[in-house]
Amino acid sequence: MKQNSRKNNIVSWIVFFSLASLLLFVGCKDSEKTDSVSLLEECKILMDEMKWSEAADTCEDAGGDEGYHLAAQAYMKLANFSIFDLILNLSDSSESSGAINAIFTSTPDTTTDKSYMNTALSYLMGSNITNKSQTVYLEGLLVSSLLVFGELKDVFGLDISGDSLVMCDLDATSGPTQCGFTMDISADATPTLIFTGLGNDFYDALCGDSSVTHDDTSIDTPLTINYDVTVDACDIQATSVLQYNKDAFDGFIPSAGFQDSEGNNLLSPLDFYSMFNSNSSFDMSGDEVPLCKTPPTPDTTSDDTKINDCEVLGSLTDPSSDLF
Repeated sequence: MKQNSRKNNIVSWIVFFSLASLLLFVGCKDSEKTDSVSLLEECKILMDEMKWSEAADTCEDAGGDEGYHLAAQAYMKLANFSIFDLILNLSDSSESSGAINAIFTSTPDTTTDKSYMNTALSYLMGSNITNKSQTVYLEGLLVSSLLVFGELKDVFGLDISGDSLVMCDLDATSGPTQCGFTMDISADATPTLIFTGLGNDFYDALCGDSSVTHDDTSIDTPLTINYDVTVDACDIQATSVLQYNKDAFDGFIPSAGFQDSEGNNLLSPLDFYSMFNSNSSFDMSGDEVPLCKTPPTPDTTSDDTKINDCEVLGSLTDPSSDLF
């Protein structure tokens, strides 16, 4: 009897410790789950109260797909950007130019707003959200486009004229106006085209910390005019604005509200990755300014991960471009 009693006691202790351990394990899981759920609920309350900074921190702490998605939206609000208002304007636009104008008016202008939008984009299109919804892809496309527009606005002096976007004068013979770079022909006996390149800031903002490369070239044209040219280029990084732009555009499936009467995607002009990485060439041949002829155009292919001044300028001045 004593042996059986001892055996029963041992069994009882084993069962007790097993249950205690199980309860402790479950309790930890429930605690973690409760903490996450509580943070997510607090995050939503802060969003409803429009306390964007506190909401961003709390949503980040909550984590998970929903938490990071809400954190991204809080950062958009910190940048004074309303995704709802923009989508409403885009849905009301019957032409791609209307969509671009709607995007342009929401472009972040300050360094702080750009930083908030970059953070939002990194949450939307980075690795934090593992299962990206169509809403996430759409937001990622719009936010990345706004950041691209911000850089184009600074470098090319973009503005709205009527229903169209206009840019600085790229006619080098008359001298560009309101451009963030120098492109001009000197008036001496042997004219020289001076082009400083679009610059490190432009490419770092779009390609990431890309170690911009420079191709300094001087060529003689058949008219014996010397052209001193600096062509900037960059490598598109995996976590850059342009790469996220590509990922978002590829992942987004446009609904009827984002299609024209023929079923074409109204947001196609926002595919900046493809637009810039197209092996296009800047050619103001009417003014005899072969800036990007060979030489000095660097060798590029449409499917590489490099873009340069010639491609960007060519995309923006191409008569068939949807942007201008």
